[in-house]
Amino acid sequence: MKLMVRAIALAFTAWMLLGGAVTAQGGITVDFANARNEFPDGVVFDISVHSDAEITSVRFRYTIPPEGANVYGEPECNSGEQVRCTFNLKSSPKLFLAPGTTVIHHWQIEDADGNELETDPVTFIYEDTRFDWESISEGNLVLWYYSADESEVSPVLQTAVEGLQRMEGLLGATVDFPVKVFRYASAEEMREASFYSKDAPAGIVTLGEVPFSDTALVSADYEPLDVLRHELAHIVIRKAVEGPFSNIPAWLDEGTAVYAQVRPLAGEEEALEEAIRKDNVLSVRGMTSASLARSASNVSLFYAQAWSVVSFLVERGGESKYAQLFVALKEGTTVDKALQSVYGFDQNGLDNAWRESVGLPPRESAGAGGKSTAVPQITPFSLDGQQGGESSQGSQSANDGEGGGSTVVIVVAVAVAVVVVGGFVVGGFALARRRRKPSS
Repeated sequence: MKLMVRAIALAFTAWMLLGGAVTAQGGITVDFANARNEFPDGVVFDISVHSDAEITSVRFRYTIPPEGANVYGEPECNSGEQVRCTFNLKSSPKLFLAPGTTVIHHWQIEDADGNELETDPVTFIYEDTRFDWESISEGNLVLWYYSADESEVSPVLQTAVEGLQRMEGLLGATVDFPVKVFRYASAEEMREASFYSKDAPAGIVTLGEVPFSDTALVSADYEPLDVLRHELAHIVIRKAVEGPFSNIPAWLDEGTAVYAQVRPLAGEEEALEEAIRKDNVLSVRGMTSASLARSASNVSLFYAQAWSVVSFLVERGGESKYAQLFVALKEGTTVDKALQSVYGFDQNGLDNAWRESVGLPPRESAGAGGKSTAVPQITPFSLDGQQGGESSQGSQSANDGEGGGSTVVIVVAVAVAVVVVGGFVVGGFALARRRRKPSS
């Protein structure tokens, strides 16, 4: 059913949280409290209070669900019996506020006579105020959009629902919280809302990202359905390993997300086929961890091989065994012990079992390094470049067409964004899918 609503942001731009004065026991009175949406910079919260005695303390307390802890903020205030305070919740690399971010907050006030007042919790939703948003929903998934009609976005919603359900079935996890997808008409229009676009190297375009574990941003101008499938897969992966030991190796994380797509990139598969022919594939253990990708070297091979390794595991033991692997990881065991308990081999054994499945001999040394092939710099909870399928722009492997005017070079740019405020983690992870613009 379509929820024909305007952007929540428009309703909150000058939202009054408390309509009139509120008097607490002891005489502290709140004259007004409001919040101003200042996208893309953040939210400004204001409060005005007075008392018969001097106001000695005003604190702002908030949490950002679904992962946030309760955090105290120290607002800027004047002194006296009549006090006005401002707390600026800025969107920054340390605390990124994406469209759809929910801020549950309240104020705590004390005066010199020992009187205390705690306002009721209020929910504020941070929105991209540049567009008039509408939404459609099914189950716990809401798709926000603009510059489109329902007939155009209904298939997108269906793809999202089916993709979410497929990955829940594969990983044995249930996403039991609302999932928000913000669909932008283009990557350019998504730029202001994106964690990565602001610091992207020249010529790099962010096509989608997951700034929080319940929110995905996607652009509609380049392979949007597989971008969507990949993004939602990471939300399910995060849920499947939710807990204090939720880091998983990059090959498992990314391989599972590529497995959620219709197919990998044609260029990625070609890169894998060439590496197999030359026996120049990456070692599984060498694909365990990495950092932000700054070049296209080996990116196509990494994603294709991660997808192939995951496909091998699913085919070898079925979906039930694959789900058991994630259960073991959620319980806090290492990836080697989890693989051993479910499949009977560690990452070195997996490496050789997968090599055998593609016609390669076992490695002479099953050490951590394997061959000295460079590994792309990618972190857990990352996303790959452009998606496969027929495209007028085409797709090429990372090493093709240096300097070519029309070459599309795939570059991965990803990071885990752990948001820490006051010593508490209040945000989740960030993911980005990028591609390099073709030269004009």
